[in-house]
Amino acid sequence: MSIALYRKYRPQAFGDVTNQNHIKLTLQNEIESDKIGHAYLFCGPRGTGKTTLARIFSKTVNCLDKKNNNEPCNGCDSCNEINDGKSMDIIEIDAASHTGVDNVRENIISNARFTPTSRKYKVFIIDEVHMLSISAFNALLKILEEPPQYVIFILATTEIHKVPNTIISRCQRFDFKKIIFNELVDRLRWICTQEGVSVDEKVLSIIAKTANGCVRDAESLLEQILSLGDKKITFEQAELIIPTNNFEILYQLFEYIVKNQTKEAIEQINTIVIGGVDPMRFIDDFIEFTRKVLVYKINKQRENLAREVDESILGSLDKVIPGVTELRLSKIIKKFIDSKEQFKQSYIPQLALEIAVVDLTCDVGSAPVAPTVKVEAPNPAPVSTVAEKVVPEPAAVIPDKVETVDEPQKTVQEVASPEPTVDESVKEEVPAPVESDRVESAPVESAPVASGEPSDLLQVWPQIIDKLEKEHYKIYMSIRMSKLISIENNVVLLGFKFALQKNNIDEISNQSDLKAVIKEFTNQDVQIETTLDSTLNQSDFQNGTGSGQSEADSKPKDQVQDLADAFGGEVVEGV
Repeated sequence: MSIALYRKYRPQAFGDVTNQNHIKLTLQNEIESDKIGHAYLFCGPRGTGKTTLARIFSKTVNCLDKKNNNEPCNGCDSCNEINDGKSMDIIEIDAASHTGVDNVRENIISNARFTPTSRKYKVFIIDEVHMLSISAFNALLKILEEPPQYVIFILATTEIHKVPNTIISRCQRFDFKKIIFNELVDRLRWICTQEGVSVDEKVLSIIAKTANGCVRDAESLLEQILSLGDKKITFEQAELIIPTNNFEILYQLFEYIVKNQTKEAIEQINTIVIGGVDPMRFIDDFIEFTRKVLVYKINKQRENLAREVDESILGSLDKVIPGVTELRLSKIIKKFIDSKEQFKQSYIPQLALEIAVVDLTCDVGSAPVAPTVKVEAPNPAPVSTVAEKVVPEPAAVIPDKVETVDEPQKTVQEVASPEPTVDESVKEEVPAPVESDRVESAPVESAPVASGEPSDLLQVWPQIIDKLEKEHYKIYMSIRMSKLISIENNVVLLGFKFALQKNNIDEISNQSDLKAVIKEFTNQDVQIETTLDSTLNQSDFQNGTGSGQSEADSKPKDQVQDLADAFGGEVVEGV
């Protein structure tokens, strides 16, 4: 059976390792000065040489005939045993499959009590150490605090944030970096030379871009291409194996979003999922792609993005980016970060992605349009003069009864009850209205006053709820289950009975949209604060104000009463 390329060409000395010079130099200096630490922590992306350097370091400290530059000789008995995987003193443990405290006690603590069989140091290499349980970490911590002089621990992880600080503080930490594009291409070219195969340079570049700084991924993909069997691999041949360029898919979805093409974006997501792409992985890739676009827009350094993205995509980006603001790009990134949390709770794989796309492409609040009022009156001159002085209000808030001129006097008084906010000069220009004039002008005068007082916010709060229902339904579903507790110093305090609705309003994007809607009606910048109140009940949740019966609830009852009065009857409750 043939050996995989990444195993066949695994570096056997410090000088063979691609990049990571800052780590190699430090380890070699420690070996030369004989100041070797008892615990090392290698962290960084996968396929960057963590386990490889751990083995080389283990081999060098036990080498019987080290070279002058502190490299292992790879010829002595100790080096040969380690290279063949037969050394009893080099113990490799996969923490992903040995997560329990019993595994740590049996494989590490018990073995550490015995001195090396034939070498100077006993080395424990624990791969994916972040997978250990809390109890296992506590057991490991004890021996890290008081290690035997002949024991060296090398912990490797791709997720350093999951390793307890008590473990990190007792190790020498080394951060591995992704391999840069040019060095990765050079290594692939060297492997092709060793294999006696000529591969098109364009193919090597595509492999390096696809690997994204991971040597092992690049070598595995190169091995697939070399399996074609020819001594000369062209781009046309390699296309049969090279995976579809992720950047093309990512850019296509990005373009649909920034152009607000909801239908096309949803279809693109479905195509991605049907094609077998992991939605969670795709979300991560899209966040990273959008971040690169944001950085490109800010610093205008084309060469940085050109290393990873094809020239054709760069040309398309140059046409799209000028019409997209940095704030919009930031909002896209935040929305997809939020979708990762929603993805864990969704039973439909692509649902979180689809919701994020709909929110980004259909959110009217992202480009607010000033509301207008259409008023038709018999006497247009005076009414239009008044309308010019009053803050416009959406037509949806005009009461239905005002359209009928012959309504009773009682209805007219109810509509015109708010104090009209019109300049004195305007009042003098308007002639004394007759009965019908009062009915027609009442809706214009009852528009909300943009003075920013608490009473004004209370007055327009139902209208704010209506607008949220039409344009920000996700916020509306939480606000309708809230109570407006207080308004003080431009701080709006909302009470919630359940944490789910409270957390939804606390999201940065939702807070921003809610503030924008409030400002549209009050002309004031406010701060939104939330609190949990388990004493709230259903009656407190009417229209989000806690004011009891809403206008929507009372209107049918008023109409029934009017009907009963017209026919000389009465309304009997409870029948």
